[in-house]
Order: sequence, then structure tokens, then C-alpha cells
Amino acid sequence: MEEMITGSRELSPDATSVSILQDYVLRVRFVNGELRDFDMKPLLCRKCYQPLNNDLLFQTASIAYGTVQWANGLDLDPEWLYEDSVPVK
Repeated sequence: MEEMITGSRELSPDATSVSILQDYVLRVRFVNGELRDFDMKPLLCRKCYQPLNNDLLFQTASIAYGTVQWANGLDLDPEWLYEDSVPVK
């Protein structure tokens, strides 16, 4: 029986905290210590993320299961959150 070979791709680190910045930007700290900014504006036109145009709902962002989640149950894929965010300098 052959062994299954898995890829060497490392999993993205879990998010540990989130802050809401101006203009729908999330500042996220990851378990590896990195601080990164994720711009939500491009997602707000997608049907599933349109409710987040409501500022009161957007402000409910918190960390759950290693990623950002909102009070209505919307969340972001953790890999997407990490890979599409930019390091804070």
C-alpha cells in the first residue's frame, strides 16, 4: 500500500485579535506575532458580504476559531485572511 504524500504548504496562522480601522480595514494580529491589515472594501460588493456595509454590524468583528467573525455569523476563510492581508510596517 502506498503512503499518501502530503504537500509541504504550511497552514496559515490563526488570528488572535482584530481592530477595526477606518475605511473598512481590519487590523489583525496572528498567533505568530505578525500584525497585518486586511482591506474589506473589495468584498463588500459580494452578495454574501453586503450586510457588512452596515457600520454597526461591521463593528461587531471579533475572533472566533482563529479567524474574524461578525455577529450575524459571517466570517472569513483563515487562509484568505492571512494571505490577502498586508504586513503593518
